[in-house]
Amino acid sequence: MKIDPAMKDRLIMTGAAAPAVLGVGVALLFTHDLVVVGAVGAGLALVSAALSLTPPVAAARIRHLRRNPKED
Repeated sequence: MKIDPAMKDRLIMTGAAAPAVLGVGVALLFTHDLVVVGAVGAGLALVSAALSLTPPVAAARIRHLRRNPKED
């Protein structure tokens, strides 16, 4: 089974954003201290931002923006 290039680009971009989104939920599971949850969320947001600046994610974002809407 071959993955569609448009779907592959979406998966790459979603994977770069996943740490920030999932980190707060995981932190809430382990502790209910909002200060800790905020610190973990802020740290993982920085990780997510750093991942989004890597060349593969930037290239996927550029391809996604240049893609013709009729292709999706």
